[in-house]
Amino acid sequence: MVSNKDLAEKLNNIADILELEGVKWEPRAYRTAALTISSLSEDINKIYKEGKLLSLEGVGKSIANSIEEYLQNGKISKYEKLKEKYPIDFETFRKIRGLGPKRVYALYKALGIRDIKDLKEALENHKISNIEGFGEKSEEEIRKNLQSFMTVKNDRLLLGYVIDYTNLILKKLRNSNVFERVEIAGSLRRRKETIGDVDILAISDKPEIGMDFFSKIDEVTGIVVKGPKKTTVELSIGTTCDIRILSKESFGAAMQYFTGNKDHNVKIRKIAISKGLKLNEYGLFRGKSAIAGKDEEEIYNKLGMEFIPPELRENTGEVEAAQNNKLPKLVSYDEIIGDLHVHTKDSDGVNSLEEMAEAAKKRGLKYLALTNHSKSLRVAHGLDDKRFLELNKKIEKFTEKGSIKLLKGVELEILKDGSLDLKDDSLKQFDFVIGALHQNLNMGNKDLTDRLIKAINSGKINAVAHPTDRIIGQREGLKLDFNRVMEACENNDVLLEIDGYPERSDLPFDLVKKAKDYKIKFSLSSDSHRIEHLRFLEFASAIARRGWLEKKDVINTLGYNEILRLKR
Repeated sequence: MVSNKDLAEKLNNIADILELEGVKWEPRAYRTAALTISSLSEDINKIYKEGKLLSLEGVGKSIANSIEEYLQNGKISKYEKLKEKYPIDFETFRKIRGLGPKRVYALYKALGIRDIKDLKEALENHKISNIEGFGEKSEEEIRKNLQSFMTVKNDRLLLGYVIDYTNLILKKLRNSNVFERVEIAGSLRRRKETIGDVDILAISDKPEIGMDFFSKIDEVTGIVVKGPKKTTVELSIGTTCDIRILSKESFGAAMQYFTGNKDHNVKIRKIAISKGLKLNEYGLFRGKSAIAGKDEEEIYNKLGMEFIPPELRENTGEVEAAQNNKLPKLVSYDEIIGDLHVHTKDSDGVNSLEEMAEAAKKRGLKYLALTNHSKSLRVAHGLDDKRFLELNKKIEKFTEKGSIKLLKGVELEILKDGSLDLKDDSLKQFDFVIGALHQNLNMGNKDLTDRLIKAINSGKINAVAHPTDRIIGQREGLKLDFNRVMEACENNDVLLEIDGYPERSDLPFDLVKKAKDYKIKFSLSSDSHRIEHLRFLEFASAIARRGWLEKKDVINTLGYNEILRLKR
């Protein structure tokens, strides 16, 4: 069965080739459709069966026909014809920084490079530097970017695309009247940024009927093993799912055991042994007698510690803190009332200011910072002073009458020398400024660190956007000297952003925990480029919790007027 990810990749491939063909409007249409499909929480196969393809944003009749063809036959005739002319692995090359379709085609024309294997061979033989328009510097950049891609490439799925999909499964199981209780466990429950597989735990007095029901839901594409207590299936999203049916008496112990992580559980079991007890997925035992197991919280309490929230279970000091009643009171998901990094169609977003605001209001948010790109990021249609002035007038008018407040923001390019993309006078029009590194990232680590710190020291930015600039599964984060960066942020009252966009998940939780020790505060964002992305704010909240943050550490818990007082 075709997954949303597979289909989106194919549509992006078509867009890449059409761009090479010089077609004016079709590439953007295919990319918009691909972005819509990759952002869906529902399975595209289900949407197709319900006859709702044309209801998807960016999907017109022609693209809908291509989607239908792919879902039915596994091929798109338009794409097959284009591939004959351009036999290139655009899908993989797209994931390597700096290798857009035009550069890839130039490599193909000059050296016949079709895939990663060909690219490696060309680099090993120093052939790329001889191509017109490339040179030695370009060859070295491609080498570094390929190495980065190969280092981070993995088959794990992103949290942001698995959790909504899994919630649909949970909803079906809970509404079936077969299961008394259904919960997620594993890395998904811990809100780890990438997921290897899905773990579900359930209680049912009809286990065989329950397993039959589960194995027949639309999301299941194959059965690996099936039994009355455990069933493993293949899911259309491209991973496997284990469901275990347990007794009420051992459900809490199973939740603790199957949530993990492994190192956390090893430490907990050692504590149990030191107290003359035994802990496993069936309960906490003294000899043959169970003294806890029904409730997860009771297990931790019996072992002499506070209940440890799942997001903290990474063996990073949470066990010792729980033993000493020193766990933080983690910021809750419903305490986040604003999103501080959102794009509209004025730069590289899809939706209008009004559409983003209305969607955010429906999600219960009180304010949004509209942070479109500044002029130097041309690939994202960055705005100059004049366009920002026009946009900010619209924001002011909307905020005067709207029930959700909008902040005049900018995602400001930090230039190669550390200066800022807009002049000081221009920056006065903004309520919230986030500084970002997007370009010229192949400088040395010290130079990159110096460049970022210069911007932090300028006194003109409120926050550093997606600080490591990683793209999970495609490129590693920047190797900045974060001790120096964090010290500069602390000295200048500059926030660090936690970007919840699944591919970014940046700042990573370990650096969040480190930054908290510097007394730095944080801004949370979805980095939305369309209304469907607003849900990504939840994943920024998850990273904040995994990084031990409390309400006082996160400015998104403040009201609109309090945020305005942060204006530089």
